[in-house]
Formats: sequence, C-alpha cells, structure tokens
Amino acid sequence: MTMNLQDLRESNEFLNYILDNMGAAVLIADENFRIHQFNDSFLNLFDSAAAIATIKTFGEVSGCVNAVKENKPCGETSACATCVLRHSLIQTLIADAPVDRKPLHRIFYIKGQAVQKYLRFSTRRIVYQGRTMILVIIYDVSDIERQKVELQRKQAMIDEDLKAAAAIQRSLLPEGNPSIPNLRMAWRFDPCERIGGDIFNIQRVDEDQVGLYMLDVCGHGVPAALISVAASQFLAGPRGLLGGGCQLSSPETVLNNLNEAFPFERFDSYFSIVCMSIDIRRGVLTYGGAGHPPPVLLRADGVLETLGYHGPVIGFGSESPYGQRELRLEPGDKIILYTDGLTEN
Repeated sequence: MTMNLQDLRESNEFLNYILDNMGAAVLIADENFRIHQFNDSFLNLFDSAAAIATIKTFGEVSGCVNAVKENKPCGETSACATCVLRHSLIQTLIADAPVDRKPLHRIFYIKGQAVQKYLRFSTRRIVYQGRTMILVIIYDVSDIERQKVELQRKQAMIDEDLKAAAAIQRSLLPEGNPSIPNLRMAWRFDPCERIGGDIFNIQRVDEDQVGLYMLDVCGHGVPAALISVAASQFLAGPRGLLGGGCQLSSPETVLNNLNEAFPFERFDSYFSIVCMSIDIRRGVLTYGGAGHPPPVLLRADGVLETLGYHGPVIGFGSESPYGQRELRLEPGDKIILYTDGLTEN
C-alpha cells in the first residue's frame, strides 16, 4: 500500500511532535559535525537563540566553555583533542561504532551564564539518500549528578565521624598487652565494620588481682557502638569491676549491676558479656556470663574445657540473680575469650 503525500506529511508532523516532546535532546550532525536538525529539548537544554540562527557546530550552539573562551569552533580549540564527545562522533562516523549513554561533564555558557552540566550521550551513524550523518541523543542528568555529589559529600562527612568514633572506641581498649607477673595476656581486636558493639578490657588492682570482661552488643554500627561505650564506662565506674576502687567486685555482682542498669526498655537493645576475676597468688579463676559464647580453658596437659556457666543476656532481665563459678588454674593453662564474630566469620 502506497502512502499519499498528505499522509506522509502528517506522519512527519506526528514524528516531529514526538521528538519535540522527548525528554532527551536529539540532533543530526553532518560529517563536519555541524548541526542540521534538532528537537525542542535541545533548544531547552542549551541556548535556543544560538541554535536557531544558523547551522553551526555543537560547541558554538551549546556554548561549550572551550569554544566560548577561545572564540573558536569545534575542532579548533586547545581542548578538542581530548573532547570525549568529539572523539565519540569521530569513532561513530568512521568506524560505525555506536556509543550508549557516555558521560560528558562540562561547563556550558547558556544565555551568558556559566552552567555546570552533567550529560550522557548516545550516537548512531545513519545514511540517508547517500549522505552519512550522525544521530546524537543527549540526556541531561545534571540534577541526578548533583544529588550524587551532595550524597558523596555527606557520606564523606559521615565517614569522618565514623573514623573519629572508631578511634574513641579503640581508646577504651587496653594499651597493648598488660605486663603482669605470672600472667601473660594477648588480644586482637578486628571489627568487621569500622565501629561495632564488641569491646573488652583488662583491669589490674594489684599484683594479685586482675579483672577482665568481654561484651558484644546486639547489632552493628553506631547504635551498637554507643551502647558498648556506655557499658564500658559503667564497668569502669563504682558499680563496675573495681567496685570500691581497691578490690575487684565479684563477677556475679557486676552482672547483676549491669542487668539493673541496662534494661531493654531503656536502650532498646541487649548485650552478652563474660566477666572474670583472677587471683594470681591463689591461682583461682572466678567467672560469670550473660548469654556470651563460653570461654575455653585449655589445660597445660592438652585437656579442653568449656566454661559454659552463664545466665541470660543483659537487657532481657533475669528472674533469678546471676551467679558465678570458681576453678583452679595451673601453670601453663590458657583461657580463650571471644565474641560470636569469630565463629560466624
């Protein structure tokens, strides 16, 4: 079926109507990269007066910063050799190599004002009635890119805050391995995130008494870290490990104090903890736990014991008071404490 001239004209008008209502700028350039056809979105994106005046290059029509400052057309400015758009047009024209949504970030002078534009463009080589031309579609993603830049700026600020928070959290850990006669200690703190809810400490009262704890707050990140710091400060206070200041509090006393001070209703969270005191002179370990992975006791003769005595996690409340157990240590015995991050990862 042959379309008559009226139908063809109307179909062209309809096509132009569609092109003019596209959200992307569409233009046709010849082999010299001079613009011949464009839609309304192109006029809205750049300076419409310059586009309508005459057939010009993209740099002249768009107000490319390089063309404006040097007062030269496309292909003659000092920046043209590295222009990503020009390079893509050449590749499309010569090698029939299409480009899809390639980024173009540049300043354009629009109505006399310098405007930073974030664009993406696609190119296709077309041949019509023996004439080779380039179809260029330009998408303005400036608003999206500016939002991304702002998000990156805010994320950088958050990262700096997290870095500072991590430094504060690390400052609450022991400074190196404590030097204690007849007792050797080693530790490693390796959080899976920059900050988290795991923390521990070692407190020595005198040559004979050493207290230590390890706790793990439910969750990750800042909320868990804040609770771990609060618990650490509590444990360093008068109701913590040092109690009266010259004598260690018993593990069961510390656990019951924690359970009273950290109810779930107040913090909307909970944590596990293991608390220990070691009487070096007597060789006695006293321990108690609250939902924490059980410490491991490796005897000098190779026998492995699990110290599994504990009550519920701190925060859920315990119907009965927390208790503790004692056991005797022999020279060469090793005690291993850990959080669930070790077994999960």
